[in-house]
Amino acid sequence: MIAGAGLGGLATALRLAKKGHKVTIVEKNQTAGGRLNVITKDGFTFDSGPSFFAMSYEFKEFAADCGIELPFEYTELDPLYTVNFLRNGKTYKLYKDLKKLSAQFADTEPDFEQKMKAYLKKGGELFHDTIAPVVKSNHDSKFAYIKKLAQVPFRHLPTLPRNFWTQVAKYFKTQDAREIISLVSFFLGRTPFDTPAVYTLLSYTEFIHDGYFNVKGGMYGIVKGILRELELAGVSIKYNVEIVDFEADCNRLTALIDKNGTRHSADAIVVNADAAVFRGKILKRPKFTEKKLDKLKWTMGPLTIYLGVSSKLTNIDHHNYFLGSNYREYAQKVFTDPSKLEKPYYCHVNLQMTLHCPTDECRSVETFHRPIGHGNVRRDLT
Repeated sequence: MIAGAGLGGLATALRLAKKGHKVTIVEKNQTAGGRLNVITKDGFTFDSGPSFFAMSYEFKEFAADCGIELPFEYTELDPLYTVNFLRNGKTYKLYKDLKKLSAQFADTEPDFEQKMKAYLKKGGELFHDTIAPVVKSNHDSKFAYIKKLAQVPFRHLPTLPRNFWTQVAKYFKTQDAREIISLVSFFLGRTPFDTPAVYTLLSYTEFIHDGYFNVKGGMYGIVKGILRELELAGVSIKYNVEIVDFEADCNRLTALIDKNGTRHSADAIVVNADAAVFRGKILKRPKFTEKKLDKLKWTMGPLTIYLGVSSKLTNIDHHNYFLGSNYREYAQKVFTDPSKLEKPYYCHVNLQMTLHCPTDECRSVETFHRPIGHGNVRRDLT
């Protein structure tokens, strides 16, 4: 049995079913997908979670392991995204073609292409030397994490203490270039000034190793495709089942109890719910009480506005970023005092041309994201 029909739960269920296991999923909501979901309003359909994806080879590997064809179609984004600056009115399109990208810096950083190649080369080394021992490994303690880091080649030791911004600044001199290249660190929910430099490997995954992709029909097509395969594999999903308690035999989980008192038992139980919440509210682990969780350092989240427009917008790419003039100040205060920041600042406009619209004529479906600090930070969102 699997608790949670998010993407992880659905993928786990299909892998197990293909290995001959009888699988049931219990889900507290009325739809599958978890954070990868949709909102429908007035005939418009909006992706409410991720708006593109990277590392497409992970999906291909998943499909191969399950012995199926990839259950959704996707297209590559080019440019990856567009960055617009308020302070100088410039717009940069982040093409994977480094010559096209570099041409936009001809006047300000004429050797941009050579610098970018050197930066991406280092990012590639970080990626291939850390992906297996560090990134794809579980770390049960700080000591276990340090042991994994010890497996990383010594040539990367000078990089490990740096932050993302410092690493980028070693290669690029202009403010525009530094901000554009370091922008990807926000995807991690942090900022370039507190994200470890090892994550500059993300630039390598953007420009060289893979890229960014959008799903035809919207990102929820991933969920729909896997649901079709689960139905063919005989996996059942029980919706509107909210787990509130559990039963265990010594250290072995034997059953989950829902809010109606129904007992759900299985030979093996996989929990795909929010880890911190489940450990605290359901398993009652002392380290995960709300009081202790509130003391932790959390990543930022977006304030999102969904907007359906009755006409087609031109000259705009799939993802468009609008940056103000105080990049460092914004990054430093977004977690502490965002009410005093320049508004709007890092506003992410995401044009979804592949979703369904109310009529056959082309309409625009957009989402606007503004990063904000965690819920325990006081802020004015007006």
